[in-house]
Amino acid sequence: MAENSRIRYFREVVVPSNSGSKWKERHINTVASVSTLQDIKVPDSSGGYTFTEGGVTNRFIYWRTTSNVLELVEESLDYNLLGSQIRFHFHDTQIIGGISIHESHGNVIVLVVTAISVHRLVFPHPSKLIKNNIGYTQSSQPLPSIFNYASDLESHWSKYLLNHGGNFSSQIQAAASSQNMEGEAQFALSSNEGSVLLIKMPPLNIQGIVQQFELFKSSMMQKLWTQLVPVAMRGSQGSLESATGLVIHPFRGDTYVFAICRDHKIRVWSTRSLECVSIYNILETCPELKHAPPATGAGHKLVKVMTSDAVNLLLCVHLNFKERNQFCFVQPELQSGRLQHLHVATVVGVAEDLIDYCVTADKLWTLWTNSSGESIARVCHMSGELREGNWVEVILHPSDAGEILVSQHTDPREVYTEKMFQPKRFNLYDIHKALNVYRRSMNATVPSDLDINTLKHEVTEAVEDAIRNSAMANEISEEEYCDLQMEQWSKFYSGVVQYQEVGGKMKGFFVEPNTGLVCIIKKGGLSFIRPCDPIEELYLGDGHWSAEDLNEITLADLRTLGMCLSLIGSKISEDMVVQFEDSLLMKESPEEAVRPIVEDLFFNTSLVEISLDSLGALVQNIHDLPNCLHLVLNSLDLTKATLEDEESDMESEQQLIDGQILTSDSAIDFLTTTLHQTSDTRFRVLRDLLLFLTSTISLGDRDGITPEVSETLYDMIPRTSSLLQSYAMLKWASTKVATVSHSNSLEMNLRLLASLEVAENSGLTNVQKAVSSNVTVAELFIRGIGGNQARANLSGTERILDNTGQLCNWAILRITRSIQFLLWPLNENFLFPEFLASCCQYLPLQEYCFQLNHWCEVNPASRKFMLGLCYLHFGEAQKAAQCYTEAKAGLQTEAFLTQSLLQTDELNPRVLEVLYYLKVIRQFEEFDYADTVVHLARTAISIADQDDENTATLWSKIFKYQLEMGHNDEAYNAMVSNPDPSRRKDCLRQLLVTLYERKDLQTLVGFPYIDLQEEVVSILESRARTVDITTQNYYDILYAFYVTRNNFGKAGAVMYEHGMRLGREVPPKQGLQKQAHCYLAAMNALRLVNPIYAWIVKPSVCTEMQVMSGKDNFNGDEKEDISATKRVEILELEDIEKEYILVDARLELLKQDKSNSVGSGPTPGADEMVGLLVNAGMYDKALTICQLFGMKLTSVFDSLALRCVNLAKSCSHSTLADSTTLTQAWDWLKLNDLPTPGLKESSAADSAWSLLQHYLRVHEDSTAQLHRTVTVRLLSQGFPLPSWMIKSYKELHWSDLLRRYVDYDQLEDAVVLTVEYVDALLWTYTGHDCPEFNLKSCSRPVPQSSWLPYTCIDQLSLALKDMKQDSHYERLAEMLEYKLAIYFQKMRHLSEQILTK
Repeated sequence: MAENSRIRYFREVVVPSNSGSKWKERHINTVASVSTLQDIKVPDSSGGYTFTEGGVTNRFIYWRTTSNVLELVEESLDYNLLGSQIRFHFHDTQIIGGISIHESHGNVIVLVVTAISVHRLVFPHPSKLIKNNIGYTQSSQPLPSIFNYASDLESHWSKYLLNHGGNFSSQIQAAASSQNMEGEAQFALSSNEGSVLLIKMPPLNIQGIVQQFELFKSSMMQKLWTQLVPVAMRGSQGSLESATGLVIHPFRGDTYVFAICRDHKIRVWSTRSLECVSIYNILETCPELKHAPPATGAGHKLVKVMTSDAVNLLLCVHLNFKERNQFCFVQPELQSGRLQHLHVATVVGVAEDLIDYCVTADKLWTLWTNSSGESIARVCHMSGELREGNWVEVILHPSDAGEILVSQHTDPREVYTEKMFQPKRFNLYDIHKALNVYRRSMNATVPSDLDINTLKHEVTEAVEDAIRNSAMANEISEEEYCDLQMEQWSKFYSGVVQYQEVGGKMKGFFVEPNTGLVCIIKKGGLSFIRPCDPIEELYLGDGHWSAEDLNEITLADLRTLGMCLSLIGSKISEDMVVQFEDSLLMKESPEEAVRPIVEDLFFNTSLVEISLDSLGALVQNIHDLPNCLHLVLNSLDLTKATLEDEESDMESEQQLIDGQILTSDSAIDFLTTTLHQTSDTRFRVLRDLLLFLTSTISLGDRDGITPEVSETLYDMIPRTSSLLQSYAMLKWASTKVATVSHSNSLEMNLRLLASLEVAENSGLTNVQKAVSSNVTVAELFIRGIGGNQARANLSGTERILDNTGQLCNWAILRITRSIQFLLWPLNENFLFPEFLASCCQYLPLQEYCFQLNHWCEVNPASRKFMLGLCYLHFGEAQKAAQCYTEAKAGLQTEAFLTQSLLQTDELNPRVLEVLYYLKVIRQFEEFDYADTVVHLARTAISIADQDDENTATLWSKIFKYQLEMGHNDEAYNAMVSNPDPSRRKDCLRQLLVTLYERKDLQTLVGFPYIDLQEEVVSILESRARTVDITTQNYYDILYAFYVTRNNFGKAGAVMYEHGMRLGREVPPKQGLQKQAHCYLAAMNALRLVNPIYAWIVKPSVCTEMQVMSGKDNFNGDEKEDISATKRVEILELEDIEKEYILVDARLELLKQDKSNSVGSGPTPGADEMVGLLVNAGMYDKALTICQLFGMKLTSVFDSLALRCVNLAKSCSHSTLADSTTLTQAWDWLKLNDLPTPGLKESSAADSAWSLLQHYLRVHEDSTAQLHRTVTVRLLSQGFPLPSWMIKSYKELHWSDLLRRYVDYDQLEDAVVLTVEYVDALLWTYTGHDCPEFNLKSCSRPVPQSSWLPYTCIDQLSLALKDMKQDSHYERLAEMLEYKLAIYFQKMRHLSEQILTK
């Protein structure tokens, strides 16, 4: 047996049970009579089993039985388990006990014994689930429990009904079960008559029958006597030999049944030979008890000692006598083939009732019930042959008082709800059950599956309803209402406490020697037992000190000091505690806060609890008080604490992290509660120590306190106060409830942290999931980076892997100490505030900073920074800016600001401040506090050196946010002040774009842009040519920019380019209108320029972008196509005007074109446009274009003549022309500038002829080409020439008219025209003018200026000769011949006169 000379104290850690979780229910029918359950009364049992195979660690099963119900729960300290609770109901029978669990061939075997049957339950092994990839998930996801697949293996479950015939017909008193190496399940059952029944069940999946044997004593005569003589005739001898405790265990190649009987003898049977191989009287080890009467009642108990020795066996027998009880350790041995028993040790128990006990190699764990019914756990550290029993009480979790102290001005509802729903205080299932009972008293029900917020609301509503129902009158006084509140809340709270006490009833121990895990199985859950740290042992363990090896005098001094502290602590009332803690929260120094307590405890004569004499007597027994105090304070001080063997190899640390050691919810609860317990205990130690120092100094010389000692003690008070406040913060962290953050807040926080470029310190992804539940900030820290860092700091990883028996004894306290170290406010470590910020816990972070700022001198600037972060999160930008400004004082001294925040090695303080301000400004940018950004940026600029490269960034930020706030002048000045040309250009671009988007165009154009005009033009041109001109029009801004600076040539070029792009890129009608306006603006601008410079360069594709050849040069860039010539086309004002006319004509066409066919494609050329206009009847526009582009007008007149002919014909065929035709005619007529009609209303045809007549009058020249064109069209259509046209044609060119008559066989008209002309010519010789043919008079004979078209007349004559057969044409020919004869005679006469002269 291992020796351990140092007694250790242990403490219970209560974690929230999962009794409220969903249970899997299974029902097993045992085919028993109903009376079986009623007649048999057996005690409840419990136990546990830890997995040892398949590489599964920190995973175990515990069970508890109640009557016929077996509850199995699987727990893991490394992973959360899904479906880990299963409840078996064995109908009509009782569970006897003797439950055992075994691992075999990938299965977990559970053996169960009932009053009438035995059962083998089979579940998959955890390693098998992982191998099959069942439930292999990330660590943040729960793994499936072996009970999650219980239904899959239900067909493999086995049961066997006991055969109660023969001699085994009595009530079963004890049972045991086991599985041997061959996989055979073995059950041993003892009756109250002394018989032992052995049942062998064949291995799993092997065919066989279940065998049942009755074990006898070794004597043949005794066997015959037992078989032949009935029980009634044997008397009571059998009852003395009845076994009250059984153990089945393989030993030395065989499996034995060990039984402790009422006659104090250990009997052993071989399961192979069925022989009783040994009988050992246990009283031989206790001579003083050799005449003790047989055991009565529950009798003696027998358990195996759990050791790592797989060869030897050690048994522990609990002998239960009336006056005393004791534990005897017996070791079976094979000597010469015979089984012998060797007495190892005896431990005397306490005078109480034993509930359960477990034994390891060096500790005896016991659970007792005292005379008051309270459960007490004790542990005995065994060394050698202990006889008196070196018992130490386990420090159990104190029961919750049914009453809560409520101050006078506090709302009871807030106090009680805060207490009830404090994390880890109550199980929510207990509150739910209490609420059900409370509601049932008011005939109401409560829904199930309530979350914590809904449950809190239901509780409040239920109590408020009870208060209203309890009020006897409609109106009650405030005092009566307060009394009713206290009554109802106290009633409900007491109900919750009662349910907690019921669920907390202890049923047994579960000890795992391999890991050092010790648990107490309770009715409603499980609690862990952990070793106390040295301070807990000193304060709670009667002054025991185990922190380090010291001499006896020092240990005695420490023991006395511990007694002093315990004495002071026991006399402090709850009111004093509340008053002291409230004073600390109000930022009062601990020295001031303890003075009222010292006064009440020592100097107030009416309330004196501890006399100075009694305290002085203890102090006198301390030889070296300063040394003792230094030892305690050094142990409490974590400021310079170092973890042993801290330089462990990285591979081992990674095994801890990757292995997910102690990361399940149960382990986290274990660590969180341990943290709270140790922090609270240390806080109370320091509080009492401060009281001790204050009171001891007042003792003076009379009790051996010399002035030197008093001065030394006085010097310790500041350090004690500082440590006290530090542990107050640790205690606060373990009780402060984390706030619930919504998803949008978390997303904003992530962006905020990203702007700081600080590493995300939440650690695990399940932290956000935990925030939604009722947890403390310390638990969040443990779940996240705090737990990971603490595990990484674990030293001696090989110790854990090689000496696994120390895992829980060592790792729990080491991890807790490491977490305390990370939380310690006096360390330079700033991980905890970073973590709170990363988890969006700004309310706790703000409170943390407030509580530390008034006393903690470590990291003050970093805390100011975090406080600014809190203010910023809460929308108080001014306070945040002030905190940030104050925090810059620690840039050169605090690691968080320099390394974590700035992440730079810069030493220049000015540069550091500028970098710091840039970080801070990014945060305000995330929250859109523009004015604060500007203020901070100006402050940073005032600090920065002139050559600081970050100055440009600061000016850019000032520009950006001044512009956002609409401070355009300030933004412009900031832009101009920027020393970086590239940033200045960027700012200029943003200024131009922003002002344009705000339509603040006057401001945009009005800025002077000194030395920036080229950049302005470049930016505006680039924007104009790259953006969609249908949505953004930068050309107008450029035009205005040039016009305000009197650069009209550039203005005209801009507007022309705009118009050109509009014609290409914008839909027809809208684009053409804008295009026309642009051309007009361009023309207006160019008219203001000196005519010599009134020209522009026409934009083209080749001038705006280089034509690429598709080939690459040596650098991989695409070559320019040298063959692509860049043409430059100069446009003058007239050219632009021509394009405008075409655009305007197209617009007019679009107005008339219903099919919108004119709008498709580019603008047509002049020829095509004239054709389109003529077709549309727009002759005015067509004539204008023809004249502007120097085109002939013949096509226009030809079309108009044809329209006149058609219109005249349509009107002549009927009295009333077709209305559609007339409407269409008037439609196109209205598109032209019609001549003013006369008094008589004209028809459409008349208007058309008038228009034609007007055009001929205006546009005809001396060539008569237009008349000829019209005449040809009319005559070709067989339409006679209008008289007005004949008249004008005769005046202009009668011979051409004659030719047209001849060409179109208008012989009569030709003859008449010729005759008329001859007459007119002859008339002129009489001295008269002839205006009809535009002939001047000739009063005297002169050479003739007008001649006849003889060729045409000859053609006419020939044509008439051909028509002689027609008398009419014959007369015409004669008339022509006659008139020509007269003419020729006249010509001869004139010729003679001229010749005569």
